[in-house]
Amino acid sequence: MERKQFEELITDYITGNCSEQQKQEFELFLKNNPKSNQEVEEMSLFLTSFDEEVEATSAMDMKFYSMLNAAEKKNNNLSLFDALISVFHAKFTKQLAYTLAILTVGFFVGSTFNFNTNSDLQLLDVAQNETESVRSQLVLTLLDQPSANKRLQAVNEVSKLSSVTKTITNALFSTLNSDTNVNVRLSAIEALSNYTEISEVREGLIASIIHQKSPMVQIALADLMVKLQEKKAVNSFKKLIEEKDVNESAKQKMQESIQQII
Repeated sequence: MERKQFEELITDYITGNCSEQQKQEFELFLKNNPKSNQEVEEMSLFLTSFDEEVEATSAMDMKFYSMLNAAEKKNNNLSLFDALISVFHAKFTKQLAYTLAILTVGFFVGSTFNFNTNSDLQLLDVAQNETESVRSQLVLTLLDQPSANKRLQAVNEVSKLSSVTKTITNALFSTLNSDTNVNVRLSAIEALSNYTEISEVREGLIASIIHQKSPMVQIALADLMVKLQEKKAVNSFKKLIEEKDVNESAKQKMQESIQQII
C-alpha cells in the first residue's frame, strides 16, 4: 500500500467501512510503518469526540430551548450573544457556551419564521452577525486548546463562516506553520484554500511551503499550488527539494508539481 492509499483509507478503516482486503492491506502498512499508528489514534480520537458531542447536543436540545426562552424574557435589553452566554455562564464553560450559542442562533435563523417586515429583516441581520461573531470567537478559543481534536474542530468551524477576518487567517497560518499535529495542519491548508482569492492568503500559503517538514503537508501544498497554477510557488518548492531531510516521495511530488505549473 502506498502512502496516498493509506491517507484515503484511514477514515474508512476507523469507522469500519473498508473491505476485508483493504483492512488487511491497511494493517500491513501500519505494521511496516509504526509511526503511522499515531495518526490513526489521533483520527480515531477525533471521530469519537465528534460523535459524543453530537449525541450530547441532541439530548440537551429541549432543555436548552426552554432555558433560552426564559433568559430571553428576562434580558430584553441584551444582545442575542449576551443573552445566550448568560444562560450558560453558571453551568457551562465559556467554550461550550460559544458552541451552544452558535447552535441556537442557527436554530432561529433556520426556523419557520416569516420575515415580512423591516423589523423582522433587521432581526435576521442581527442574528446572522451575532452568529459570525460567536463562531469567530469559538475558532480562536479552540485553536488555543492543548487537545488536537479541539484544534481540528476550530479549523472546521472556519468553513462555516461567510467571510474571514485577518485575525482568523493569521491564526490559521500560525496553525499551519507551527501546530504539532499533522492532521490539524492539513485541515488548516484546506480551510485556507477556500480564500485564495485574497492575495494575502495566497502569499501566506507560498511563504509557508519552506517551513513544512511533514511529507503529507508538503504534498498537500504541492497539490494546491498546481490547482491554483501559482508560479510564485516554484522557487519555494525548489528550495525545499534541495534540503537533505526531505522525504523522497514528497520530493518527487513537488518536482512533478513544478512541471505542471510551469
